[in-house]
Amino acid sequence: MKTRCGACHCGAVRFEVDSDLADPVECNCSFCVKRGALLQKVPSPRFRLVAGESTLSRYGKREFSDHFFCKTCGIHCFTRSTRNNEDAVVVNLACLDGVDLDALEPRVFDGATVL
Repeated sequence: MKTRCGACHCGAVRFEVDSDLADPVECNCSFCVKRGALLQKVPSPRFRLVAGESTLSRYGKREFSDHFFCKTCGIHCFTRSTRNNEDAVVVNLACLDGVDLDALEPRVFDGATVL
């Protein structure tokens, strides 16, 4: 487990996440396909918003998730999710410093059917 730093493009939103990147996901729902993000779900206690709470905006509120974006640069940073009695944060791996996205082997999450 490694603590990784992440941020939006302009740096206004910054966060830390404890993750080994062992289960990257590529979701096939229309929202995720259009934004092209690789994702990693972690339990909420392993995610810390360091800066930029007032800069965050929400999109796509559902009964189980809130997607958070930077109002300044528009980058989707993370999603807070409550499903199956589990509070989690789904992090956009492209926002993490020093992660080689091409080296990851994501599994496909069938969000098009589930969500």
